[in-house]
Amino acid sequence: MLKGVLAQIVPDRAAIVERDKGIAFLSATRSIYQLNELFYFCANIPRHSSRAFVHCAFSSDFAAQAITSHPISAEQLAGLEIIKLAKRWKECDSGDASESAIALTTRGRELAILGFSCSPTPAADADAEGPPSSAELKALGDYFHSHMLRRNGIDTSDALVISARELDCLRWVAAGKSAWEASVILGISERTVRFHLNSAREKLNCTTTTQAVAKVVAQQLIAI
Repeated sequence: MLKGVLAQIVPDRAAIVERDKGIAFLSATRSIYQLNELFYFCANIPRHSSRAFVHCAFSSDFAAQAITSHPISAEQLAGLEIIKLAKRWKECDSGDASESAIALTTRGRELAILGFSCSPTPAADADAEGPPSSAELKALGDYFHSHMLRRNGIDTSDALVISARELDCLRWVAAGKSAWEASVILGISERTVRFHLNSAREKLNCTTTTQAVAKVVAQQLIAI
């Protein structure tokens, strides 16, 4: 789905730069969440240093980027399968789908999508961890998209970005676990758990972990 997507919307093939090497962040996230595929697509990021627009298609094992002098039209983008997939997700709220795409939070007129595919958890395996929630993936996608915007000179300092590990720690605290218990579950030290909780409190502008948990629950970043 990802390979060749820029060729569908960028008329000048010479403007597209491709490489058979993926993005480390997407590769690590794919491995942590045991996804079959994870990819990021974005169109129409305005370059701060010029009047050009950047378009990206990244995965864990592939990367392509193009720069054009004009933005890609909404009509052109609407025909892409990844856009249709994100639209179906939004309309159906397919939280248990094994393949889909999520529209990310944008800062202007750009369009950003995080797509994924995963193997469904067998019904007989009740103890197996299921696929990550759409809220988790959206938080990760928003983080990566903010990074891409900053790379192109767009200020995202006022954006609220909670990392996946911070969400993990808040989720287990919300479930009634202590910092030590969360460290055992997550396979990290108690000190690291406390570091992530403190970081989350600062980002959320909260004085206590309880307030931070309440805030992420209210924003539907985690479910309890």
